[in-house]
Amino acid sequence: MNIFLYKAVTEEGKVFRGFIKANSYTDAINILTMKNIYVLSVSEIPKIFLPFITLLSGRVKNVQLIEFAKNLSLMLKAGVPLTVALADIAENITKEKFKRVVLDLKDLIEKGMSFNEAISMHKDIFPPVVQYLIKIGEETGRLDGSLSEIADYFQRIEDLRTAIKRALIYPIFATVVSFGAVCFWLVYVLPKIVNAMEGMGVKIPFITQILVQAGNLLSRFFYLLPLFPLVIFISMPMIKKNLRVKLMIDFLSFKLPIIKQIVYNRAVALFAEQLRILTVAGVPIDSALDMTAEVVNNEIMKKAIKNAKEKIITGERMSHSLKEQNIFPPMVIRLIDIGETSGNLDEQLEFLNNYYTSKLHEYSVRLGKIIEPVMILFIGLFFAIIFISLLSPLYDLISKLGR
Repeated sequence: MNIFLYKAVTEEGKVFRGFIKANSYTDAINILTMKNIYVLSVSEIPKIFLPFITLLSGRVKNVQLIEFAKNLSLMLKAGVPLTVALADIAENITKEKFKRVVLDLKDLIEKGMSFNEAISMHKDIFPPVVQYLIKIGEETGRLDGSLSEIADYFQRIEDLRTAIKRALIYPIFATVVSFGAVCFWLVYVLPKIVNAMEGMGVKIPFITQILVQAGNLLSRFFYLLPLFPLVIFISMPMIKKNLRVKLMIDFLSFKLPIIKQIVYNRAVALFAEQLRILTVAGVPIDSALDMTAEVVNNEIMKKAIKNAKEKIITGERMSHSLKEQNIFPPMVIRLIDIGETSGNLDEQLEFLNNYYTSKLHEYSVRLGKIIEPVMILFIGLFFAIIFISLLSPLYDLISKLGR
């Protein structure tokens, strides 16, 4: 998927610019033309600038999508016409990007498109599962119910995201603070102590000299420290495009002790929730598994899901085909098997999502308790090395003076 910068004119004669995601230049032109605007120019954004474009344009958060789906569901249930409901909701949206999207949905519907077709014009905002649920809602006359299910879906995804943030925020905070304390000592405190000792004729141990040199390097090149995370941020999208590198990263994320608990539980919870909502929407199992593999966004599990799909197409049961991949936990296989036998697969998948999301919540609490003593031990060892290396020559000096 590429990003294109376009310049266009509305029917009222207003000139505006914007960004659009499309597979090709032709697709971008076709999508813009379907919005009944006159396109003046379209140019592709180089991939190196994509992280900056994403950062500047901002993304529509799950919380905003939850609020949009809930409000629209309530208004339709109250008998408010769809276009009127969209206009009222747009007035209360503060994020300009999402406000334009909602107003564009209203305009497209007024010009004869179905709600599902209008939603498909904004694939960068609304994932395919939303399009499926809205299509079913329009066909069955239960659009308000489909929107309520969409709100629940985004709420579950947001709960999962919150659990991951909670699991990572303390370790990151503790690491940054500890690194800052160590840098402060190396750059400001240690050189002054060493200078004072050298003035008294004390011989500085080798390990202390190494620490002093490390402090000198930090003070000379401190401006490079903020560039490090920036370089990672810019290069990460390009790294992820390299399948071999991404496979290695995803493989390590399933093997490293602490990271595994977060990444693996997240992947299983996403798998269960995405497959559940697509099953509820009546999506064929092969298409549902393909879409689920993309949402999981882990090459190891993605490959396992696609391999399982090939076996399911040939007539094998889902539980058996997933078991053969040797990546899903026994509990997932067992409950999917029960769901297939009893016909309540969506309920079993909902239980699995709730279970693995709660595991992430519990792990985030335990992780803070584990990280804290580890960081204290690390800082304690660091300062113990410094004090021992500084105090031992002082002790020798005092002993000589005492004699």
